Amino acid sequence: MNTTPLYNRHKALGARFVEFAGWEMPLQYSGVIEEHHAVRKSAGLFDVSHLARIEIKGENAIPFINKLITTDFEKLKQGNSQYTLLCDENGGIIDDLLLYKRPDGSIFLCANAINREKIIAWLKNHSSHYNVEIRDVTDAFAQIALQGPAAKGILQKLTSTNLSEIKKFAFVEINFNGITLLSSRTGYTGEDGFEIYPSASIAESVWDKLIATGAASGLKPAGLGARDTLRLEMGYLLYGHDIDEKRTPLEAGLGRFVSFEKGDFIGRAALIAQRQNGIKRRLIGFELIDKGIPRQGCKILAKGIEIGAVTSGNISPTLKKGIGLGYVNIGYDKIGEEIAVEIRGKNVLARVVSLPFYKKLQEK
Repeated sequence: MNTTPLYNRHKALGARFVEFAGWEMPLQYSGVIEEHHAVRKSAGLFDVSHLARIEIKGENAIPFINKLITTDFEKLKQGNSQYTLLCDENGGIIDDLLLYKRPDGSIFLCANAINREKIIAWLKNHSSHYNVEIRDVTDAFAQIALQGPAAKGILQKLTSTNLSEIKKFAFVEINFNGITLLSSRTGYTGEDGFEIYPSASIAESVWDKLIATGAASGLKPAGLGARDTLRLEMGYLLYGHDIDEKRTPLEAGLGRFVSFEKGDFIGRAALIAQRQNGIKRRLIGFELIDKGIPRQGCKILAKGIEIGAVTSGNISPTLKKGIGLGYVNIGYDKIGEEIAVEIRGKNVLARVVSLPFYKKLQEK
């Protein structure tokens, strides 16, 4: 299995490891719930170096990527990042991406680890008519996510850059303890935070500085377990669970990330047809009324009839109840609709709720 540049640090911290997309990654350190609450109340530090990182350079970089993605990258200001989707001709989701528009016109792309080879092949296969250079730089960098309400204060102690001037989804090069590092105000937890991209050779020293500086603020190293419960509380979708090539952005509730007005892109015609004809299923969020833990694959029922299946589910450490995501037939997707989730042969009562489950950001 692959290991990240921070593998030895995780071992020293007593991490429990798990295989994920071909990588040996820390699942937890002190425990999923403790790490989850640390991120919600103070800060957590994640190693997400397993994610794929790709550079696209050349005079046609921007029109090239705009032909492939569902959002309008042309309109994005330099120095900002954009969440977007890569679809096939049928409108199925190949991956969800985060794209960074650099001041020099080049693009930094972050994709899911499980799709690394597929994305590189897709990009190269569609690049023949464009003057672009596509480079896989995953192994050259680490990726560290500092997340939580105390994140800005912790990072500010290590940089002369005024972090308050970095808006959500913006990125800059910061002076980190004498080293120049790319940092973006992004994350996958529903809390404020920053993702930092040190070169692989200095990743351990950057990690150590953050751990030491954040200790007084309650910072804890956090693994994939807490990352999953945090993203689920926000209703953030996970590739391979909630989205894949068999589902479209319209079915997944991601229509706001599809810019039909920008002109042609791969999958546009299929999505227009689906919008005109109407979708037959839709992703919903639900919370259990009775006790139980919903898991991927559990049947969703209404009046004893199977209407869909769970794609992601768990106990919410913040809400202290079972929550989940799943696709159901149209007509059963209304907020407040009572449904049931089959868990270990028992039908557990639930109701359809609006997303996100965790509303803190909307209250700020």
